[in-house]
Amino acid sequence: MNLVRGIGRLLLGGYFIVQGAKAVKDPAQFAPAAGPIAQRFVPLAQRTLPPEASAYVPEDPDTLVRLNGALSVLGGLGMATGLGRRGGGYLAAASLVPHVLAANAQGNTEAEKQTMRAQLLKNLALLGAALVVSQDTAGQPSLLWRAHDTRKRLATEAERTASIVARRTGNTGKALAKDIRHFKRQAELQSKLALKNLESALP
Repeated sequence: MNLVRGIGRLLLGGYFIVQGAKAVKDPAQFAPAAGPIAQRFVPLAQRTLPPEASAYVPEDPDTLVRLNGALSVLGGLGMATGLGRRGGGYLAAASLVPHVLAANAQGNTEAEKQTMRAQLLKNLALLGAALVVSQDTAGQPSLLWRAHDTRKRLATEAERTASIVARRTGNTGKALAKDIRHFKRQAELQSKLALKNLESALP
């Protein structure tokens, strides 16, 4: 299973490396498509970012294409090598966003429209694949899953202990079991709160 996962990441990462290198080396072939995106989003970024940061936002389409190409290369390397594969997945996915936004199904002929639609579907498929890699845990349960599982097991064990005590000690045991159930509920609340804080801290 690990071999299959590694081959899949290698093939997917290779695509992003090649396409990103093309954009860095020869941005002119991608600049016409990047122009409308730059006109729409560069002013928005300049208004949103602090003044000291907005001054560094490039407006030239060639520069934007090169930056996006570098993002694609870094993402592809992360996925292909397995070093920072999840971060690589996020970078690769981010590099595809401009391509998806720039896509449209308008063309002069039906053949051109079909070609554009096929390109859009391909980019969406690659975006989905990159997002899948960004969640790859190498076959191990995620941290959130482990937290959920631990909470369930603790609750089950507390309930089982309360039932055993109640059966063995009669009324006194029932009172003790009630206390145990109370502590169980408190533990569950604390566990849920900790899990919520953990989820908000994770990207």
